[in-house]
Amino acid sequence: MSLQLLSDALGLSISTVSRALNGYADVSEKTRQRVTLAAREMNYQPHPVAHRLATGRTGAVALITAVRPGQAMDATFASLLAGAAAALREHGYFALSISLPAGDGELPELERFLAGRLVDGVMLTRTHTQDERVKLLQARGMPFVTHGRTQNTAPHAWVDTDNEHAFYLVTQRLIALGHRRLAFINGPLNMTYAVLREAGFNKACAQAFAVTTEIAHVSDVTAANGEQRMRELLQGPLLPTAVVCATDLLALGAMAACKAQGLRVGADISITGYGNTEAAAYADPPLTTIDHATEANGRHLADLLLQAMAGKPASGLQRLEPVHLLERASVCPVPMP
Repeated sequence: MSLQLLSDALGLSISTVSRALNGYADVSEKTRQRVTLAAREMNYQPHPVAHRLATGRTGAVALITAVRPGQAMDATFASLLAGAAAALREHGYFALSISLPAGDGELPELERFLAGRLVDGVMLTRTHTQDERVKLLQARGMPFVTHGRTQNTAPHAWVDTDNEHAFYLVTQRLIALGHRRLAFINGPLNMTYAVLREAGFNKACAQAFAVTTEIAHVSDVTAANGEQRMRELLQGPLLPTAVVCATDLLALGAMAACKAQGLRVGADISITGYGNTEAAAYADPPLTTIDHATEANGRHLADLLLQAMAGKPASGLQRLEPVHLLERASVCPVPMP
């Protein structure tokens, strides 16, 4: 169905029909409703190129993440995309998954992507404490929202899980089980989530009596790096009775290292993760973790982005999501000497 056929059926000019469909204020509400109803009944779909020329909008937004060669999209990103896509679909937008090269090539590639004006808005994941990508989006005037906060000076729209409270909760639980020698395997401290998760761990430890801690960091959050850091902790001066891991992947690697040393996870040593991934539920033993409803987070990202695209100030577009501790068999009371 063409715009001409719709125009002929209504007895209106092509210009009037086009302006009614695209929300121009000079078309009466009665005419707009009549045109919209007829377009729906006749299954009219605007030509995407013509629509873009008429409105300056593409009808698409991008959910962007950075990946390294050989690295697959993780479950968190997929769940965010599913939630965002479902919410955006209700408003006539497509959600596009865009991957940029992690490292030095990410910022130039983002700049090249923005220059193409391929989308009307951006959802950005894995925020840094000082995030140059956020500064670039602000400089280009592109509506955007981030999954995660930053320490950038200028405010921006964001949705974030309560990372600090999550790790306060899980650490507090281990302390309540009698653990006093705690280790933390965390991500790199240029990432906002890692800073907040470490703050929650430290806060819980500071409130407890006679707790000894050791913190290790990884550059990439992989199971292999979690296994390597756990091996180092087991060979160090502090033999932890409980290990808090920044992600489920790190925890699964840590569990493998413990088993290789003959330690029984959930009996000789406690290990926790974050993310409530499918692998965590089927680990042996099942992994204690933090659930943060990523699909719902994706819907909230889309909602805030739509508001940003409508011109709402960024200072009013910030949402902190709740977290829930899921205790499973990977934790136990501190073993008796």
